[in-house]
Amino acid sequence: MGGGAEEEKRTDMTNGEEGNQLLKEFQPKKEAANSPPPPPDGGWGWIIVAASFLCNMVLDGIGYSFGIFVKPLEEHFDGAGKGKISLVGSILAGFIMLVGPISSAMVNKFGPRLTCIAGACISAAAIFMSTFSPNVYVLMISYGIVGGLGLGLMYVPAVTAVGYWFEKKRSLVTGISTCGSGFGTIVFAPVVTHLLDWSNWQWTNRIIAGFCLLCTFLGLTMKPVPKPKCESIDSITEMKQNNGPIIKNDKAFNASKEDMEFIDNNEETNKSPDTLPLHEVKAPTEPEKSENGYVTVLKNLPFFLVMLANLPAVMGLYIPYMYLPGITQQRGLSKSESALLISLIGFFNTGGRIVSGAVTDHPKVDALFMTFLALSWGAVCPFLMTFCYDFWSYTVVCIMFGISLSAWPAVTSSMLVEMLELSLLTSAFGVLTCMRGAGAFLGPPLAGFVLDAAGPRTDMGNSTIVDDPASVDVVGDVEGSGLGEMTTMEPPTKEDLAHYEIALYISTLLLGISALGHGFAFCVNKVQKNRRKKQFNEA
Repeated sequence: MGGGAEEEKRTDMTNGEEGNQLLKEFQPKKEAANSPPPPPDGGWGWIIVAASFLCNMVLDGIGYSFGIFVKPLEEHFDGAGKGKISLVGSILAGFIMLVGPISSAMVNKFGPRLTCIAGACISAAAIFMSTFSPNVYVLMISYGIVGGLGLGLMYVPAVTAVGYWFEKKRSLVTGISTCGSGFGTIVFAPVVTHLLDWSNWQWTNRIIAGFCLLCTFLGLTMKPVPKPKCESIDSITEMKQNNGPIIKNDKAFNASKEDMEFIDNNEETNKSPDTLPLHEVKAPTEPEKSENGYVTVLKNLPFFLVMLANLPAVMGLYIPYMYLPGITQQRGLSKSESALLISLIGFFNTGGRIVSGAVTDHPKVDALFMTFLALSWGAVCPFLMTFCYDFWSYTVVCIMFGISLSAWPAVTSSMLVEMLELSLLTSAFGVLTCMRGAGAFLGPPLAGFVLDAAGPRTDMGNSTIVDDPASVDVVGDVEGSGLGEMTTMEPPTKEDLAHYEIALYISTLLLGISALGHGFAFCVNKVQKNRRKKQFNEA
């Protein structure tokens, strides 16, 4: 009799263990409910890749083509000067990235679709209204600040939306979508030039505002990843309602509603370390996180180091774009050759993003280490530019510069997901974009102030300097000289004696500092990963 009771007890314990195990398999988890759905790696995601490509083409095309407006705006706002007019474009480019935290917060709250549509409407209205600006200061507010705000609201969803739809090909599709930036630089420059030849700057900007408004249709495609149907959740819910038995391996386990509620309330204790992703493995005494996404990403040391390293990176990146034409023309290249060099950087940077994205998607390639290599080699290229004196040598270095820095924007999303997790991608990218905006503001002016402090160079003795070209006399008809058909003579232009090499040295220094920061972040991230693996194995 006692043996029968003992056997019955063992049977109840066995059934109880199997029932608990089955409940752990079927119970809905809070993390799974709150975290993003698993990326489907295709499907509608390719439509979003195309939409993101076009959004990047429009917003970066607008930003990079502003230099074409400088002369027409200077003529319209008489007395404003190149400095104030150029500041409008700097404000626009800076605000596109400075509003990153605002844009990412809106994406987290309302989703990428509504955020992109709102940005398209705001930027279209701002650029359209800027054509009625009575002075350059109103233009700074309407076109620079408000227009930059709208384009910034388009930028974050255009880059991060594809990351939620792809996992195995995340770097590749991010590279494809960000290629729109380079494509916009190539396309918008001739489009804006032809529009200005056909009309004035006001109507050109009104047409550009129409391009922004069309981006609302692109935003409509950015729907969230659909949540997968979870039959297990339906089954456990139905079981709770009916308080029926759970059948497994021809054995039944009866659980009361009180038992079910107790198990659900203690679901965190039922988690096995083997079921957790690597980034969720934590010490047993660590409390559950319920903090803001921005606080979470800033408390992550590798991300914090990457964020700081992005400031000198963007500062150094923009300097060659700004001062390469000056040093090349100073060394005998024509304006058309200087412009072609800038186009070569953009072209190879665009193509390199696809290649670097595909390489980074390999399981054995670390996105953060790829960024470190890209910035390290990118730091060498501005230094090599100071040793170039002909078009073909500049061509080789510019191609290397474009390819080397192509990996930096292409692998950003994958790098952030590897350091943090997919649910923090938007918040982390918003913070990173804000830091990049600060770098875009500070880089070229810093180099400009250093050039001004250095003064004109004195090693170009054969240069002709004319303080006032207008004071040169106009040559009329000269009797008996054989020059009767020459009525005018072009005045000599003022020779450019700036120390552009100093600006390129500054670019090398800043990119090198950024590379060291990313390298240190990679080492810290490796140490933290090994520590989490050790905790995982001990658990």
